[in-house]
Formats: sequence, structure tokens, C-alpha cells
Amino acid sequence: MKPMKPMKPITERGPPHLHEAHDAHDNKRSHRVVPLALVALVGTVGCGARVPLPRYAQVRADDYVPVPYPPRPPPVEIVPLRPEDAPGAVWADGGWEWSGERYEWKPGAWVVPPRGARRVRWVIVRRRDDGQLFFAPSSWRAADDAPIDAPLPLVRAEAPAR
Repeated sequence: MKPMKPMKPITERGPPHLHEAHDAHDNKRSHRVVPLALVALVGTVGCGARVPLPRYAQVRADDYVPVPYPPRPPPVEIVPLRPEDAPGAVWADGGWEWSGERYEWKPGAWVVPPRGARRVRWVIVRRRDDGQLFFAPSSWRAADDAPIDAPLPLVRAEAPAR
């Protein structure tokens, strides 16, 4: 019998000859990915465009109402340009409203909230015990957490062209 050659250890990554080829392939790919990542980062930082959002508040327990089914996924909205003549305007995302029989979509809009006001986002939750769904609509709260009327929309969201 011939003596066996000592075997190279097998690492977690597999036999050495396999992962060396894989590493070479990965290195070639990473040279292409890095420049693309830099371009994306520079493009994002260079533009600096951010949509100002309102301050948010937490949903309160008494905001929830039982509902028989969840809403469908929200529609896509195109955010129009911020009105130049409205300093302090923030973008309030659209939200579902429960009419007692069905959901109705209320489109997002640029608004100027009252000083210290915060927005509560719509949410739907399911009770673990029996599966009952509960819905809380979007709303606005004053600085003292009291409910207030929503600010008047300055410019509403646009639906995408079909």
C-alpha cells in the first residue's frame, strides 16, 4: 500500500481549491460593485433632497375601532413639489379612513401644521386571542396631546399615470 499524502484541512468554506476560485470571482465582482456604490452614495448626498415630515405621536388605545377586514395596500402617490410660498410645510402621507362599511383613501398633502402639533399615522393591529382586527385612522394632536382638526391641504398627492 502506498502511503497517503497529508490532506489539506477543509475549512468551513469548503476545500481550499474551491474557495480560492470563489474568492477570485468575488474579488472581480467587488471591483465593479464599489464604483457603483460610490456613484449611488455621491448622487444621494449631492442631491440632498429630503421631504420634510411632521413630528409623530403614538396612537392611543381609544383611537382603535374594530373592523371586519384589513385595507388593501396603500396606493402609490407622487409627491408634488413643496409649495415655495409655504415655509414650515411638511408632507403628510395619505391614509386609510374607515367609513363604518369600507375603507376610503385620503391622499397625502403638503400642510402647515399648527405649532407643536404632531401627526398620528393610521395603523391596523390584530388581537392575538381571537384574531379581531382594530384600525386607528391618521389624526393630528396638539402639543398638549388633545385631538385637533387636520391642517388644510395646500397641494395634494398625484396619482401615477397609468
